[in-house]
Amino acid sequence: MSTSLLYHTWGIRGCTYVHARYERGNTIFRVRQNNSSLRSSCCGSREVIKRGVIERTFRAVPVGSRSIFIQIAVHRVECLKCGCVRQVKIPFASPRRSYTKSFERYALELSRHMTIQDVARHLGVSWDTVKDIQARYLRWRFDKPKLSKLKRIAIDEIYLGSRSGYLTIVMDLDSGAVVEVAEGKHAQALTSFWKRLRCSRAKV
Repeated sequence: MSTSLLYHTWGIRGCTYVHARYERGNTIFRVRQNNSSLRSSCCGSREVIKRGVIERTFRAVPVGSRSIFIQIAVHRVECLKCGCVRQVKIPFASPRRSYTKSFERYALELSRHMTIQDVARHLGVSWDTVKDIQARYLRWRFDKPKLSKLKRIAIDEIYLGSRSGYLTIVMDLDSGAVVEVAEGKHAQALTSFWKRLRCSRAKV
């Protein structure tokens, strides 16, 4: 195993391979974050002092039926420039997520051809995890589109499970495009949307 293989196969960048172990049919790769990628997560400065570590494990794209995990000691640093004390960003995973970015892309691709339950079963994760990945993609894909040409809209609420709660979706009835995906339900979930709609001067 090499650092290059981890990068090209699982998208693990900014880290160096340490060792691998095998437990209960799972493969667990231990990696170490390179000092060159240690930056303040607040301002991006490299002028930081290490203030401890926390062990984290991320689920990566599986190989056949074998689950793959990435283990890393995440540094907590103090920035000498802005004074912020936080964990550094992980190059291969989004904040507050327990899976890699490549795993997220893989789950989205499978979702185009399989049901949520089938994707969850294949990847060894919960139904809520797959729905959370889909919801994050929707928020990214349809974040703040132009509203000035809206004429007719439809509003719907979707329940994603106990972990993710509700999403409120606004659709353009003329084009079929989703123009807003907001967390929560009821009127308060769309407060920012109504404000943007007024500013756009759309005639809905």
